[in-house]
Amino acid sequence: MIAVTLTNPKLLKLANATQADFIEIRTDLYPKANFTNLLNRCEKPVIFTIKSAQTVLLDHIDSPKVKYVDIDYRLHRLIRDFRTLRPKRTKLIVSYHDYKETRSWKELSERVTKLRTLKPDVIKIATMIEEFDDLHITMRLQKKLKNKGIVIGMGDLGIMSRIYNKSLLTYARLNVKTTAAPGQLTVDELKSMQLYGLAGHRIQESLSPVMHNAAFEHFKIPHLYQLWDTTDAKKFMEVFNFFELPGASVTMPFKHDVMPYLDKIDVHAKKIGAVNTLVRKGNKIIGYNTDWLGVRTALKGKLKNKKVLILGSGGAAAAVYYAAKKNHATSVNMLTRHEMPTEEDDYDVLVNATPVYDMVLVPEDSLYSKVVMDCNYGKPTVLLRQATQKSHKVINGLPMLLHQGVEQFTLWTGKKMPVRKIEQLLKISQ
Repeated sequence: MIAVTLTNPKLLKLANATQADFIEIRTDLYPKANFTNLLNRCEKPVIFTIKSAQTVLLDHIDSPKVKYVDIDYRLHRLIRDFRTLRPKRTKLIVSYHDYKETRSWKELSERVTKLRTLKPDVIKIATMIEEFDDLHITMRLQKKLKNKGIVIGMGDLGIMSRIYNKSLLTYARLNVKTTAAPGQLTVDELKSMQLYGLAGHRIQESLSPVMHNAAFEHFKIPHLYQLWDTTDAKKFMEVFNFFELPGASVTMPFKHDVMPYLDKIDVHAKKIGAVNTLVRKGNKIIGYNTDWLGVRTALKGKLKNKKVLILGSGGAAAAVYYAAKKNHATSVNMLTRHEMPTEEDDYDVLVNATPVYDMVLVPEDSLYSKVVMDCNYGKPTVLLRQATQKSHKVINGLPMLLHQGVEQFTLWTGKKMPVRKIEQLLKISQ
């Protein structure tokens, strides 16, 4: 269910016209309003929210329009007075807000226990989501309280807890100018938006949101792609499954770690031994690897009958190895970052699939007349600076990023990403 927050009495007609289930009247935002008249004009059931110790506000709870009265947990006297005056049809929400952070599971569980002593019908917990792992705590609270609770994560990352809310209800804004809490969406957005994101660690500089959000915008698809920075694959998958997210990208350190949680793994991902894309189809989660397609396109025509040397041993390196084999490389040698290549390592194509960007992991003299690709992008790598002076062809990680993303976008939406438009956006030279 959805409650649309009325931030200005003049917008009541607009609130009545939405597909929300409730209208939330915020008595703190317009304390001098004629609440009797306002309630009479509401065409939907009302959540009457009280955040100040004005006992006079309880005079309005007799209105048949008032389904819930939401009182801040600190207003103990008002809560006691409500229990004395309440009509049987009106239920009490006791609410707790933290606009700065999401406290630990232990602290919030203790908070719930204290709120229960106030004998509410519904407990409301709204906290600021500062990092992805906060969503795991929000998830656990929604799971614990179910329809006896309203659990909301505020802020941009908290949007997930709003769209896929599993508690009693969630809250919406009327439009972009009437946001009552950070991260609120409109009723239409809550009903139509799907959320995707990149899960992994140290991903702040990823351009995946730029790419996918531009593609969503191109097709006027009301979806959003975010960055979900976490180091805990188990927590990520629990959140992914609880909120029934439609899909995600995964990167280090999750390309191997998420595989045991999947219902099915695509044949290519199985052979590579790593996934970078999750797709929900019905009740099943399928893992794909689109990295190898990104490598294949980035190195188009430069793998067949070539000797390929890959630096790295993780999921990206495995995808490069698979792409090279599929495209008929003469030989493919994969070394870890600790196995420094020597002058004796003969290759035509060098691919750096490690996160190392501040040093060259091969003898610099071996770069002459070679094709050199670095899977890193964003920061200029020392390898590519050296290779630019010596090598036959130099490729950074942007083409791989784009073309693995092209396949992801199709898997999620069934549409073809506007490649030329995204190339210009990412500043990929032809």
